Amino acid sequence: MTARQSDLQARRREHRRNARRRLLDAAHSLLEQKSWTEISLDDITSAAEVARTAFYRHFDDRQHLLMTMLSDVGLELDHVADNWLAESDDPVAELRRSLEALTALWGEHGRLIEAISDTARHDPEIGALYRELADRLAERTARRIEADVAAGRSHITDPHEVARALTWMNERYLIAALGQQSSTDPATAAAALTTIWINTLYAPVERDPE
Repeated sequence: MTARQSDLQARRREHRRNARRRLLDAAHSLLEQKSWTEISLDDITSAAEVARTAFYRHFDDRQHLLMTMLSDVGLELDHVADNWLAESDDPVAELRRSLEALTALWGEHGRLIEAISDTARHDPEIGALYRELADRLAERTARRIEADVAAGRSHITDPHEVARALTWMNERYLIAALGQQSSTDPATAAAALTTIWINTLYAPVERDPE
C-alpha cells in the first residue's frame, strides 16, 4: 500500500468517526427544539449533513441512536457524585457540590434525559437500560448512606429504599424543573434538591423530652 493510499484510508476512517459524532450532536441539538417523537431520521441526517446511508453505518435506527446517547449521558451521571460517594470528612459539603454538578449536567442534557424517560415507558429495551442506570445510581447512594449510618452521621433505617426514593425523586423533579416545558434556573433546582437530601440524610433526630 502506498503512502497516499494509507493517508486516504486514514482520512476516510476519520470522516466516518466525525459523521457519528455529528449525528449524535445533531440529535442532541434538535431535542432542544422539539420532542423526540417529532424528530425524524431525515431531520437528524439533514442537521448533521450526513447521508442516510452513512447513518446506517453507525446506527441501526433512531432507537439505537437514542440508546447510544443514553449510554453517553449515563457515564456522566455515574460519576457526577463521585466525591460524595467516596469517603469524605465533610459529606454534607460534598453532597451539596454533587447536587450542584447534577443540576448543571441536567441543564445541559435535560431534554435528552426527558426524551429517554418518555421513550422508556413504551420501549422495553430503552426502558431496561434506563432502569439499570437508575438502579446503579440508587445502589451507590445506598452504600454511601450505609457508611454514614455506620459512622453515626445519619439515622436512616432503610438506606436502600431511601436511596431509591431520592434517586427517582431527582429524576421526576429535574424533568419537571429543567425539561422541555420548563425554564427553572439550575441553581434554584440545586438548592431545592440540597434542602431535601441534607434534611433527609443528615438532619439530627429530634428526641422526645423525658
